[in-house]
Amino acid sequence: MAYERFLPGAQLREVIDHVWLVDSEALPEVRQEILIPNGRPGLAVALGDAGTRHDPVSGAEWVNGAAVFGVMTRPQVISQLGVSSYAGVEFTPWGLASLGLPALIDEVRQLADWVGPETASGLAAELRLEPFGQARADRLAGFLAARTTTTAAPPIVAEAVRAIDELRGQVAVADVVRRCGTSYSTLYRVFRKNVGIGPKQYAEIIRYYHFVGGLLGGPADAAATLSALHGYYDQAHAARDFKRYTGVSATSFLAVQNGIAALMHGRSVQDEPGPDA
Repeated sequence: MAYERFLPGAQLREVIDHVWLVDSEALPEVRQEILIPNGRPGLAVALGDAGTRHDPVSGAEWVNGAAVFGVMTRPQVISQLGVSSYAGVEFTPWGLASLGLPALIDEVRQLADWVGPETASGLAAELRLEPFGQARADRLAGFLAARTTTTAAPPIVAEAVRAIDELRGQVAVADVVRRCGTSYSTLYRVFRKNVGIGPKQYAEIIRYYHFVGGLLGGPADAAATLSALHGYYDQAHAARDFKRYTGVSATSFLAVQNGIAALMHGRSVQDEPGPDA
């Protein structure tokens, strides 16, 4: 499988964290993977066979053809069959607001519903014409640049996200408020308006995200140590959050293929074809 990330141009870095591309051999049977929350909305365009995204809590299912999705507060399951080729974007937490879109928390909006069917199909066709690599990534970034209404988040939102990200979610909201030099009510209101969730919930998602990253990088019996390192009260507290954000136990998660989770944490996956998101 080929998987690469690309930084956008400087003018888009307040909106887009990175552009990603993935290509793999055809999958002869359906492959399912758990997509874990990471505090970022995104976009995915299928250039091969479109998979699906499934919310096990609500039961909703979407075609993973060309869609924008918001910050997730619970797991989704991605299913893929056939040729897995995607181009996508991971936005900054406030990226959808910069594009004039609603937060879409735990929701997916088809790209055709945003820009129109012809424009959406035209984008996929243009991306297929570009070779895998920088040119394809630049084409997707350029498409979004033309639709960006603002490239800067409110300063207190950007500062709050930095504070939470730097400490991997292990920070009290009161400390974030002091760092931002504002009041709790103002931070909550502005943060929720631009990100779609409050700063406390965002911190919980980020803490969990790094907890899972530690599990992916070590043996399963490291869970107790990791729960302490990542600010959980105890291993039982960590286990409850794990089940909440993945839908399965840590043991079950590590027992199945979770190439996407590894890719999201910057880990290489050998011979693990599958869609990104």
